[in-house]
Amino acid sequence: MSKKLLIVLALIISCTFVWAGGGQEEAPAGDAEAGGVVVDEWEIPFLNVLTGPIASIGEYLQWGAERAAWEINEAGGIAGKPVKIGRIDTGMSPEQGTVEMSKLVDSALVVMGPVPEPVIMAAVPIAAEEGLYSFTATTSFEYAAEYFPWALSYFPPTDEKLPPIIQAWAENVGAKKVVQFVENYGVWAGMAAAHVQGITDAGAVVLNDVEVPGDAITFGPLVVKALEQEPDAIIFACNAEKVAKIIIELKNRGWEDMAKLLVFSSADDAPLYTTGGDKIEGVMVYNYSDPSFTTPRWKAFRQAFKDDHDGIEPFSLSPNYYDAVYMIKRAIEETGVTGDPKKLEEERILIRDYVNDISNFDGLQFNWDNRGGYPANKPTYLFQIKNGVKVKIAEIIPE
Repeated sequence: MSKKLLIVLALIISCTFVWAGGGQEEAPAGDAEAGGVVVDEWEIPFLNVLTGPIASIGEYLQWGAERAAWEINEAGGIAGKPVKIGRIDTGMSPEQGTVEMSKLVDSALVVMGPVPEPVIMAAVPIAAEEGLYSFTATTSFEYAAEYFPWALSYFPPTDEKLPPIIQAWAENVGAKKVVQFVENYGVWAGMAAAHVQGITDAGAVVLNDVEVPGDAITFGPLVVKALEQEPDAIIFACNAEKVAKIIIELKNRGWEDMAKLLVFSSADDAPLYTTGGDKIEGVMVYNYSDPSFTTPRWKAFRQAFKDDHDGIEPFSLSPNYYDAVYMIKRAIEETGVTGDPKKLEEERILIRDYVNDISNFDGLQFNWDNRGGYPANKPTYLFQIKNGVKVKIAEIIPE
């Protein structure tokens, strides 16, 4: 254990640790020797952003995880034992993330999160150093890959998954000159960079980005700066509420072809719809889940989400930690993990190795295979907002 980590642990020594394997301090010797499950409850800690400017994202990520836990418990639990999702709020604070992760490294079987990227960069190195596997299921491949094999990416490399969907949009709307509004936060600048390849692949010209300050509250000057370049199409890679306000400003200045406005996946969030209202009618959106699926499992998830969110459709990232809980369930049951604290190190490795190369995983919307810690065959979708509902325009499935 590193000296730095020992100092952090010393500061929090008064905290009560629980291991993610369950709610008892010592396993009965007879059960452990027999090789069976020795816990009364599986507790999966989730380092999430539940307060602060992007708490709305954290809320529905947590909702998805807890929905999965409820379903699993209704069906008999994990290896016959109930599962509980821990709610650990790190806000957007890297410092808080390191403190919370340090509480888990000696006890947790696995950890979900952290969210978002600044907390990942601060906290996941601690987990990786101590051999604790992190389900970093909402960040881009590039952030997670730095900590392989001790982290999971929910997505393939950004420069592989985004250009094809951007190309599909640009060709669909006949874009010739494209400008991007880009906010330099987390993975967003990297996603905007990947958009460039898709624009180029479609034969369009890439204009100069318009930088969106994190503290921006007025958007007229930014819109003027963009329109001065005479674009015929625009991509938004910034905060959802800012996207909505920029679109409103564009319409006020005479923009008419709404299909030539493309919103990136991270802005497919509640503020886009609540702030944008009918002003975003006709706008295009890309993301990673399709609300038009008709499987009983998805329909139940979708309806439950709408019931709990004032009728709003599930957002792009809503299934991610739902799927993560089911992936943990399958790993525990398929590898014979017991939750015995005496086997913590070896059982962490069992889960890590199983998940990193899981095959034919039955996700909420589709099945996929992991190869070395990231998915090889998950689709990306292009939608248009029509009458307030996302209508699928294109689907890109990796070869």
